[in-house]
Amino acid sequence: MKQHPDLSTLISYSSGTLSLAFSTLVASHTENCAHCKEIVQIGNELGASMMENAVEKKEKTQDYNVFLNKLNNKNNSPEIKKIDFDLNSEVPVSLQRYIGNHLDDIQWSFFAPGIQKSQVKISDKSNCHLTFLKIKPKKKIPEHGHKGGELTLVLKGAFDDQNGTYAAGDIADHDMSTHHEPVVSSKEDCICVIATDGPMVFKSLIANMYQSIVRI
Repeated sequence: MKQHPDLSTLISYSSGTLSLAFSTLVASHTENCAHCKEIVQIGNELGASMMENAVEKKEKTQDYNVFLNKLNNKNNSPEIKKIDFDLNSEVPVSLQRYIGNHLDDIQWSFFAPGIQKSQVKISDKSNCHLTFLKIKPKKKIPEHGHKGGELTLVLKGAFDDQNGTYAAGDIADHDMSTHHEPVVSSKEDCICVIATDGPMVFKSLIANMYQSIVRI
């Protein structure tokens, strides 16, 4: 893997401040990326140390294990679905709860010529969602920017943009300053999953009109 989430994204993930959609993609990437997994682990250890110090100062009369148990059982914690994970699947474990164990399980619909789409609703309080795209070789996504953050995780194939090449397992981390025109560079279809907290803004008026209907 050569493309990774921004350091600030990894820190936000470690601290638990990312939305469920963004966290799912970061978790999927770190399953097979030792570099990012180490950064997250360091963040977790620092966070645990800070929490322990806070408990010692403010909760001296309360047992630390009881305190952690209360944190882990907050009412707003997301419910974890019980499913049979496939550790050998091309689908990261973190995504299997949404699309199943195999890419062939995804239910596709027409999005544009050469592009199919599948959208998954995320049950948290943010306006983020997961959008899966299946794009034919040499197909371009029209030039666009973003009205918010965007993470794109490649599950199969590869695409290029102004920032480099993204292959399976790589993640593209973009914000409102990014303008790009991704094109599939692999000989096979490129399947990727996108998390956004704001819509794409296309340079083309026609593309923007279409975006207002189909919504990514």
